[in-house]
Amino acid sequence: MQLVSNYGCVGLYFYFLIDTLGILLPSKSILALIGYLIGEGILKYTPVVITAVPGSLTGVTVSFSIGRNIGQPAIEKYGRRFFITPERLIKAEKWFGRFGAPFIVFAYFVPGMRHVTPYLCGISRLSYCKVILYSAVGAFLWVVMFTFIGRLIQANFL
Repeated sequence: MQLVSNYGCVGLYFYFLIDTLGILLPSKSILALIGYLIGEGILKYTPVVITAVPGSLTGVTVSFSIGRNIGQPAIEKYGRRFFITPERLIKAEKWFGRFGAPFIVFAYFVPGMRHVTPYLCGISRLSYCKVILYSAVGAFLWVVMFTFIGRLIQANFL
């Protein structure tokens, strides 16, 4: 709340950017709290969506770029330490090339997967246009759903 009160929607943008990069923040709880504040009239719905979704997409872009440019060489160099063999990597790349884009939407709702998926997309050389399109759908649904939950709590339970 300090972030929102001090920096407004710009603070939300950076919160969701940082969250998507892989720093595990309580984003679902924050979105529900934001939904509660929207229900109370403290925040407005449209500016929240207009900042949270692009913040998440900026994080996806940065993570994707890191995966594309650094991920493959890092896995080749250090992968065996984490039981990532070249064969496993090839299998994962094939799977991700086939099912990866729709999985991005699903990953927004699985704890921890939203953070890892853009890196994997970059490593597997998935098209950036596909990644950002499916990420936009996932981010929008994610923001709408969890703010809606917060609004339901505000309207019905408190």
